[in-house]
Amino acid sequence: MIAHPIQLFALPLGTPLTSAEWETLFRALPSDIQQKIMHYRLWQDRQRALLGHTLIKWALQPFIDESAFHIVQNTYGRPYIIDKLWQGDFNLSHSGDWIVLALAMEGRVGIDVEEIKPISQDVMQYALTEEEWQLIHHKPPHVFYELWTLKEALFKTGLFPVQSPHLLRTIDIQKTRKDLSTYLSYLDPQHPVTICWNNKAMTVNTTILHKYQLLQRAAP
Repeated sequence: MIAHPIQLFALPLGTPLTSAEWETLFRALPSDIQQKIMHYRLWQDRQRALLGHTLIKWALQPFIDESAFHIVQNTYGRPYIIDKLWQGDFNLSHSGDWIVLALAMEGRVGIDVEEIKPISQDVMQYALTEEEWQLIHHKPPHVFYELWTLKEALFKTGLFPVQSPHLLRTIDIQKTRKDLSTYLSYLDPQHPVTICWNNKAMTVNTTILHKYQLLQRAAP
């Protein structure tokens, strides 16, 4: 069986959408998602939520019945699509200037993007295991964010029964879980992104999108 590549879609947050652009994307989403989007106070958070849900719908449109498009969450808060005909998986993340989506045609996938910002050693030490801390605490800040995106991506696969990514022991996992693959790249110098998956895919295809591609498909 040929393993399909993991798809990484990346979309810039950009400047505020115009009223017409907002309406085009907003009205194409289910009412429950619209309500969640409007709970955010800052325009950046509302726009991230709107673009993120639109990106999921845009990426899954070739594989699922649009009339049945409905995102639900499991007991751990992990989103998924109820569709018995599609055996794939997706995962969304956003930070700073980027919204990213990982798509796998089978198995499980997790993704995390982070904006590199100043961070205290106390926060870093809390986020890491003792072994991880000893490995990176004398290194530049970007090394911490590379490791943190790995922990988040592993956690977001839903394959580990822990309540928080900081509890994951990445060094042990990488030694023992040979069924898992990971991929690290930079969308720009300030935004590392890591993907983790458990199928046999050997490559990641990256697509940088623009909001107009989403608007074209959402327009009536």
